[in-house]
Amino acid sequence: MSQEIMEFLKPRVGARFKMWLNICAHCGLCANTCHYYTANDNDPKMIPSYKIRFLKEILRKKGKVDRDYLQRVYETVYYECNMCRRCTLYCPFAIDIALMISLLRALLFSQGIAPEGLVRAIENYKKFGNQMAVTDEDWVETIEWCEEETAEELVGLKIPIDKKGAKLLYTVNAREPMFYPQDMMEVAKIFHVAGEDYTYCSKPGWDDTNLSMFCGDLKTSKMIVENTFKRAEELEVKQVAITE
Repeated sequence: MSQEIMEFLKPRVGARFKMWLNICAHCGLCANTCHYYTANDNDPKMIPSYKIRFLKEILRKKGKVDRDYLQRVYETVYYECNMCRRCTLYCPFAIDIALMISLLRALLFSQGIAPEGLVRAIENYKKFGNQMAVTDEDWVETIEWCEEETAEELVGLKIPIDKKGAKLLYTVNAREPMFYPQDMMEVAKIFHVAGEDYTYCSKPGWDDTNLSMFCGDLKTSKMIVENTFKRAEELEVKQVAITE
């Protein structure tokens, strides 16, 4: 396992990461910027500069750590930091702790350690192109149902699918067709009244979430973005718009 860990880290830990690890003065200016620190009675273990000790230790030990150690890393990087970057804004050296936390998450993912929900979502992205495992057929049927329901209120309302040359390719959070189709209906009303030229796409690329980036799975993250760009190019739209 140590060899795998070092093979993962070596091409990723360049001069910038090494500089950050070496110049941190542990001055504590980042402490009060962290909501985990303040919410836990100023627990010193919650100070951002302390959280990234794992990266330094793993490099010093040349990757020779066990699963129990990686589990401790997991508890910190997922449940004691959400990578908001407030600490970086107040660091006198502009050390990007969030980026180092992200690297540790990616390392854990490479070793098969990640939150179950994220892993499940990533598998759904790979198989269905969206985080909620919505099939192409169900997606199109949901749009058509939304159009039918909304047209009862606004006569003549249409929700276009695969309209070539539209101004906007509109994308949504995959939770909308699964749990909140009324959100799509409300957007359809706004677009209809505003006379907006838009379209949905019928194939993967309509889900604008990218949960794989939260565990450092860059390969899947890239695929998700490429799906949207591919649909945009195929439909020759001018812009891509996202929900919310």
